[in-house]
Amino acid sequence: MTHGKLPSIPRRIVVATFAALAVTAVSGCASESKSFAPPPGSITDDRAIGDILVKFTPPDVAASEDAGRLLAGIEGPVRYVIKRPMSGGVWLVTAITKSPDVTLDQAVATLKAAPRVESATPDRMLKPHRTMPTGRDMPQQ
Repeated sequence: MTHGKLPSIPRRIVVATFAALAVTAVSGCASESKSFAPPPGSITDDRAIGDILVKFTPPDVAASEDAGRLLAGIEGPVRYVIKRPMSGGVWLVTAITKSPDVTLDQAVATLKAAPRVESATPDRMLKPHRTMPTGRDMPQQ
């Protein structure tokens, strides 16, 4: 029994153990530092231009895979990615491009000219033209 005293460990064993752990940690970090090529179709170099509300002509498009296939067939510098379905058969689509000079209006015009696209409207954030009136219960910020 040690009676409350810890056994003494030789210093060289402690130093060797920490050295081995440090080498293992450094080699583990070094293996993650390699950069790999992005997978095909990734959006690493692309920029999102904005969101567009798209409605397709009949027959109705009910699955996002079907809507994605229709949008994938559109030629041009812009890719269209389905975000989510909205009410009334409308789909929220994000326009993505590598080209720095393509605008949201150009992406909408390309969509409007595509087959099976009934309507394409930019989804812009609306802001009030005037501030909220101040009152007793609504202090000015």
